[in-house]
Amino acid sequence: MQKTANNTSLISSIDVAKILGVNVATIKRWTDSGKLDCVKTAGGHRKFLLRHLAAFAMEHEKYSQRLSLLPIDTQPNLELSHQILRADYKELIPYVLDRAVACDQSTVKTILNGLYMVNQDLVSIYDDLLRPVLHRIGEMWMDGTLSVSQEHLASQTIRDGIIQLQDVVVKPDHLEGKAFVLTLGGELHDIPAKMVQHLLEARGFQVLFSGQKTPAGDTISVFKSYKPNRVYLSTVYIENVAEAQAEFKQLQRLCESFEASLFVGGSGVAQLKIEGQANLKLLNNFSDVQNS
Repeated sequence: MQKTANNTSLISSIDVAKILGVNVATIKRWTDSGKLDCVKTAGGHRKFLLRHLAAFAMEHEKYSQRLSLLPIDTQPNLELSHQILRADYKELIPYVLDRAVACDQSTVKTILNGLYMVNQDLVSIYDDLLRPVLHRIGEMWMDGTLSVSQEHLASQTIRDGIIQLQDVVVKPDHLEGKAFVLTLGGELHDIPAKMVQHLLEARGFQVLFSGQKTPAGDTISVFKSYKPNRVYLSTVYIENVAEAQAEFKQLQRLCESFEASLFVGGSGVAQLKIEGQANLKLLNNFSDVQNS
């Protein structure tokens, strides 16, 4: 049990009891025995982060099947809760798409957190739910259903949900190594790179995440200072192929010089000429990242 300062993301014992389907006295007993982790406020009150509940649900499967992350007071909430518990991606894909287009960050966050807390793997959430949703958002922009602004807002809603999920994911104590996750200099889409970051952190990697528009040729300082043993390049759309190809070549040379393995994925890969390299591997999906 740890002490912490006030934080708006902290959950009360009463709410935790509702989520896990038990009474408050049980929550107190579990925290006292160390079965359920928590933090203590300056006033001595037990408070919880979602990752405490996620860790508990992962260790005690029977409670993960009873989680109630939504108030079961309406038929839509009841149906959504059942879809989360069953990991019914066929039904969740169009719903998450609708909520993303509506900029409903709260519901998107609840669905992602809920899936993880009922023991759905991150890789499954990303490959089976978010990849199809993001692909559909892109299609809607391409066919004119969404304006550029609407596409950005919908994508940002998904991105915000992913970032908030990062606080829930249980990370191991051991360190596997250092991984550098980046995009190319002209790349505007960093959501897949963000998902790669989460998958690697869940495996125990310290991740150096550079986000959008990272000129790969200007990263020698990263290699010298942090010495990553893995590099993950995400590319979704390449506007200037010649510039991107030159950047990619520079990145390859840096990885060779510093003996770092290079992993490359995303739809933009098809626009690049990728020649054989012993320490290079192509990634077709997030499952490949998980197994890399």
